[in-house]
Amino acid sequence: MSQIVCENLKYLYSVGTPFESVAIDDVNISIEKGEIVGVIGHTGSGKSTLIQHLNALLEPYSGKVFLNGKDVWENKSEIRSVRFAVGLCFQYPEYQIFEETVFKEISFGPKQMGLDEKEIEERVYESADFVGINKELMNKSPFDLSGGQKRRVAIASVIAMRPEVLVLDEPCAGLDPAGRERILSLIKSYQQKMGNTVILVSHSMEDVAKLAQKVIVMNKGRVAFQSSVSEVFSHARELKEMGLNVPQITEVFLKLKKRGIDCRTDIYTVEDAYNEIKRLKSLS
Repeated sequence: MSQIVCENLKYLYSVGTPFESVAIDDVNISIEKGEIVGVIGHTGSGKSTLIQHLNALLEPYSGKVFLNGKDVWENKSEIRSVRFAVGLCFQYPEYQIFEETVFKEISFGPKQMGLDEKEIEERVYESADFVGINKELMNKSPFDLSGGQKRRVAIASVIAMRPEVLVLDEPCAGLDPAGRERILSLIKSYQQKMGNTVILVSHSMEDVAKLAQKVIVMNKGRVAFQSSVSEVFSHARELKEMGLNVPQITEVFLKLKKRGIDCRTDIYTVEDAYNEIKRLKSLS
């Protein structure tokens, strides 16, 4: 059974005003437990609106969202539990940091869950250790940390609630290459250790190619593609028409193919490229 399902999901902004607009329309998606799913699309395609429905931050105008087979809006008194089960980390989460110490920041979510102090402390240190935040930093102000450290504190604050599904909206936005690589490694390690479902929203095809098993492409509020990475990225022409691009490394091999080199074109990462070049050399 799918862990998250959206059926005929529709959402409108500014309903009943001259500014009324359709943000997402007739969206149908299915996400299996334990998958890493990439959600991509140009600015304004509906990505952020979609993921805010997954943990019931937004209520559908029409259609339904199911978590583990249950309509999340069936019983509004249980919405709180949905938001703990589906943890959402917004884009630039460090701008939403507000507590006076790192410890208090990470413990905020578990406290809202009504856990006892011992359990809260255990979760705080566990999640901090997981994202590489040293104990020495726990009593420091999060505002004194570097940008990358703040990002990791924000992710730790969501992980501390031990959600069944972790949703990350542009987790690498604004980071330098080293910071980006660290966050991507963290996400991959988290999923491998916990086995939880991870949904990664990103503009970067390279990031999605490195992590995701399945990709959902949003375009003008609708699902354009929903399939494996290789299947979605094989539609390079259509993606470009939507204002998206396949990974740069893929472009290289597409051009090599056009020049008559008998190479694979389902190359999405540097590791894939290395192995394909090695194979081509062995044939020469």
